[in-house]
Amino acid sequence: IPIRPAYHERAHTIAGTLTDTATARFTLPAGIDPDRSRLEVSFGTSPLSAIRALNRRLRVYPYYCSEQVTSVARPLLALLGAARSLGDSTLAPRTAVADVERAIRVLVRRQRSDGGIGYWDTDDWTSPWLSAYAGLALLEAHDLGFTVPDSTVTLLADYLRRSLRQPVVRYAWLRTYFRNERLSFTEQIAAVDFLARLGTPDAAAENRLLAQAGRLYFGDRARLAEALTRGGRGDDARRLLTPLWTATRVEGRRAVLPDSARWDDWFYFPSSTRATAHLLAATVAVEPTHPLVGPLVETLVSGQRAPQWYGWTTVDVGAAVPALVAVERARRVAGDRTVRFRVGNRSLRLGTDSTVSLTGLLTDDTNPQLAVHLDARASGPPVFYVLTVHEVPLGQPKTPDDAGIAVERWYERLADGMPITSVAAGELVRVKLRITVPAERYFVVLDDALPAGLEVIDVSLRTQGEIPGVQADQARREADDDYGVWWGSWWSPFAHRELRDDRVVYATPRLRPGTYYVTYVARATTPGTFVRPPAHAEEMYNPAVHGRTDGGTFTVTPPER
Repeated sequence: IPIRPAYHERAHTIAGTLTDTATARFTLPAGIDPDRSRLEVSFGTSPLSAIRALNRRLRVYPYYCSEQVTSVARPLLALLGAARSLGDSTLAPRTAVADVERAIRVLVRRQRSDGGIGYWDTDDWTSPWLSAYAGLALLEAHDLGFTVPDSTVTLLADYLRRSLRQPVVRYAWLRTYFRNERLSFTEQIAAVDFLARLGTPDAAAENRLLAQAGRLYFGDRARLAEALTRGGRGDDARRLLTPLWTATRVEGRRAVLPDSARWDDWFYFPSSTRATAHLLAATVAVEPTHPLVGPLVETLVSGQRAPQWYGWTTVDVGAAVPALVAVERARRVAGDRTVRFRVGNRSLRLGTDSTVSLTGLLTDDTNPQLAVHLDARASGPPVFYVLTVHEVPLGQPKTPDDAGIAVERWYERLADGMPITSVAAGELVRVKLRITVPAERYFVVLDDALPAGLEVIDVSLRTQGEIPGVQADQARREADDDYGVWWGSWWSPFAHRELRDDRVVYATPRLRPGTYYVTYVARATTPGTFVRPPAHAEEMYNPAVHGRTDGGTFTVTPPER
């Protein structure tokens, strides 16, 4: 008979950027078992794997709209530029040059008489944002030696300068966007970004936007900061970025932007990465050694791992890949670096990815502390590091915990819905789980281990599914969302479910902010008093974001006669 522990390991993570020396301090819960707990170290991670996974999507087709053409061309140009400067031909797809040439032809043909780039053709709608977005691809192509007509760039620059002085023609479907004055700032920032990239910054327009910094959307402030660095205004850019850095928190390995950044998801074209990519690009431009660089990279890479139905749009690709390539280029140019680790007077022999037991490393048992000193004084690039303590408790945990995911669980008698911690053998029990996430979570697994006296019922079996009340109230949600899957006749936010002998496991590639419920039915089979392990949820690729319910005991009494 397999015996499983009545707990899940918990992860505690500190992520950051190392320039010379640093100290990472963990405050761990009491009751930790140092002999079975361990410290895991990883650093120097490259975003190349995520970029290469997108290569098959980086193709330009003539029937794409101007946004799609631009969103594919810009990543290709970033990869071609990195391949050329680093001497690594594997960075860019083999078709990159041909696709960029096709993109240039398409965008040039769509330039309207007023200088803007039409959405589908020369007679279609445009806006400063769309035209500047396409214009950046044309400028980047020109810098890499591709042929771009000077007249196209000149007309486009004139159109964008005019848009900063007087309103441009608004098309009917765009009016809803411009009822909000803050969105006009989005258009203006796109224009000043293009002009700064062209080498002819509009200082007056930049200053007007700086004066309105408190009214700008999160991603717009980051993009304006990046534009300012192009004109040598690094101090102004840093002042713009400082409150953004303060508002961004690190959860485990990833950086999580505040709720105010979510508006950037829905400007013109939906994007779940645009604000994060703008913040990463601006941060690398202003302070490439900032501690948020590594976590921001992890956030973008985590989003790319999601399956295709949750995957990136073309706007996501166009925003994220150039930012990731900038990080990779800085890393490759600087070369590798050696990092030494020390706890107290003890040096740890650790490679780029390795683990070590916590035996003898903690300060005391009642208030365990772990201070890891990192030393990379030799010259070289900033090092992105992730330190994770995998905690194993000495005994069964009984208190709930919320480290980014709140999990609640209760048991009800199926016959009358009464909450219970004891039931007679043969009776049916409904197990209810409620999971709440304050921010978007990726690849979440919810694992609920059953007390040994209960056995889950598979309602998909004909012999079980006909039990009265078994299929009622299987799952629901309290979130503004439109995704999920259907298991027979009921909806679930989880795309995968496993009914095992000793537990029920749910998994999903993505949970948006909100509260979700799942339930299942079990039968009491064996009398006795059994351990009730906590239900546990975590991000599979970022386990320091986790949560658990309380624990205790559950009693199955002999059947009533």
